[in-house]
Amino acid sequence: MSASSYPRYLLIITLVIYCTEVSFAKAQEHIVDSLKHKLAKTHSDTAKADVLIELGYRAVCEQRLDYLEDALDISRKAEYQKGIMNASYKIGFYYSDCRKNYITAIEWSEKSLALARAQKDVQYQFKAYNQMADCYKNMADYGKALACYKHIIDLDIDRDNIIQTLGNTGVVYQDMGEYANALDNYQKAYNLLYQDIVEADTPTVYDTLTLLALKYQIANIYFAIPDYERAEASYREVQELNRKLQALAFNMLSNLGIGDCYLNKKLYSNAIANYKNAETLLNNSSEATGDEYLVQTYYKLGETYLGMHKLDSADYYAGKAFQIASGTGDSPRLPILLPRVYTTMGKIFSARKKYDDAIGYLKKAVALSKETGAMDIESTALLTLSRTYEKMNRTADALHTYQQHIALRDSMLSRKKIQELTRIDMQGYFDRQQFADSMKVAEEKKIARLQLQRQRILTYSGFGAILLLLLLSFFIFRSYQHQKKANVLISHARDSISREKQVSEQLLLNILPEEVADELKQNGRVSAQLFDNVTVMFTDFVDFTLVGEQLSPQELVAELDTCFKAFDHIIDKYDIEKIKTVGDAYLAVSGLPLPNANHATEIIAAAIEIVAYTEARKKELGERTFSVRVGINSGSVVAGIVGMKKFAYDIWSDTVNIAARMEQTGAPGRINISEDTYLLVKDQYICTYRGEIAAKNKGELKMYFVEGKA
Repeated sequence: MSASSYPRYLLIITLVIYCTEVSFAKAQEHIVDSLKHKLAKTHSDTAKADVLIELGYRAVCEQRLDYLEDALDISRKAEYQKGIMNASYKIGFYYSDCRKNYITAIEWSEKSLALARAQKDVQYQFKAYNQMADCYKNMADYGKALACYKHIIDLDIDRDNIIQTLGNTGVVYQDMGEYANALDNYQKAYNLLYQDIVEADTPTVYDTLTLLALKYQIANIYFAIPDYERAEASYREVQELNRKLQALAFNMLSNLGIGDCYLNKKLYSNAIANYKNAETLLNNSSEATGDEYLVQTYYKLGETYLGMHKLDSADYYAGKAFQIASGTGDSPRLPILLPRVYTTMGKIFSARKKYDDAIGYLKKAVALSKETGAMDIESTALLTLSRTYEKMNRTADALHTYQQHIALRDSMLSRKKIQELTRIDMQGYFDRQQFADSMKVAEEKKIARLQLQRQRILTYSGFGAILLLLLLSFFIFRSYQHQKKANVLISHARDSISREKQVSEQLLLNILPEEVADELKQNGRVSAQLFDNVTVMFTDFVDFTLVGEQLSPQELVAELDTCFKAFDHIIDKYDIEKIKTVGDAYLAVSGLPLPNANHATEIIAAAIEIVAYTEARKKELGERTFSVRVGINSGSVVAGIVGMKKFAYDIWSDTVNIAARMEQTGAPGRINISEDTYLLVKDQYICTYRGEIAAKNKGELKMYFVEGKA
């Protein structure tokens, strides 16, 4: 069965089609051209009908209906029952897929179903019921969708279609909030597929992907209950099952799922690590995974930083999620994700005490959630809205909204449902274990038979092996002499290659931090990253022009080189990364690419050594060298590689700009720091408050001179 004939709801089908839709669209154009050419050469009515039906399925939406109506007309005149049945089914698919007119789609599917029953064609009954269930699901008529799947189970269909239908049934129950029934169907589908995979010598990739999808959906059920420990364990099972296959979608989804568990347990650092893993997988992938998962990753990072009360970082990621979700992305799920993004933005504005903005976003989230039937998002948005009203002392609104949240939450879950979920999970595990034990006994018997056969073979082949060994020994001795000479040449070549590789590695590490260099070598690119807690240092030489007048150009460059080498040796003592030199300015940062809790104190310690070095050199050489100004600021930066040729690792943000202003408004031989840095080091260093000083394009900023260690 082709991928396109599966209904949309089984997650694995969505993922497989989603990752291949770009190449699929290009292939479709070629197929349509071939079918048109074939139609021109076809004379039989039944053959013409078949080609027109295929064109009606493959062509762009604007052309499909004409082809299908022509096929239906020809089939009726020729009394070609299969053509009438297939054309009716495909017209139903057209109204569902292109027009979103689900009622008309159901009417045509029922016509196809009636003909399939009359012809006793099980395959077309299966297709028609699936298509009708698809339409009922889109209309949120879950009862009729489930009835269609029940009819499919009653058909004489193969095991693969049973597994698919059980999975689809689970998705419908999950959308309804009927988690016990959803889990029951997922477990049944999982156990059937598990048996197939165990019994198969070489399970197909599709089977493995479907198993991953079912386990992922089971993990989602536990997360929704919520039971975060079981959910995390199930997401990790997905990672283990995917270890050989390394399917990008499931690597990414399992990282998002584990991150969600940590987020809800308020283990924020662990959550960020998993979300960042998902972001890296998405950014480094060449597959057409669409924008949907980036939106999820970014709004979840926003939620995490919000939990840590880092509102700027939360705002940054929520803004990125909103930009993608409200743009022109091609993913059909982006409108469904908007309520989640609106809810996150509502929380952020509420935390900033911008209550009117928060209420606006949260009301949008509630309204859109009702349209899409996303009860869990609606419940969360209502709870946040209630808390926002409470902060505004709008008690009546807060109570009314909270009651709506409670009613919705209680309708989604009950204690009885949780007990039933536990029973289903244990039963599913027991069934799999029982099957595995029976397979183990059968395998042990098979091994015993093979060992007996192997013993007989070894007895007869022993004499032949001895003779063969004698012949081989003669040839091995001759080749050994040649190989010995070749090994000497190979060894020299390897040593030369190793030396060249070490030189290349050292050159790369002189340009980039080690972690960034590793990412560049592995992926061929480096993603820009946000670092929340870093300290930036700018140094600049005073009277550079005057010193230049005392020295020749060669002497000036040599003096710069001597000073900058000394600076390099000083920062090497600390956890500090040199970024670049621009003319006579020197830029360094602590706190990236790996976090450093002491980023501010280490930068100041290095700055004190740099000032001491330049002052000592000034006493020695007088006007033939420089004094130095140092400016320091702390905050967040974005770091990454710029360009493709002669690339450079660089940092950007207002934090960097303010560090530059600290240097410009400082004094020779002094270390000028911002208020943000002062608050981090005031217990370790003695600082003198300079007051609020005007800085270019920044207004008046509080500044401090560092006097020494406390």
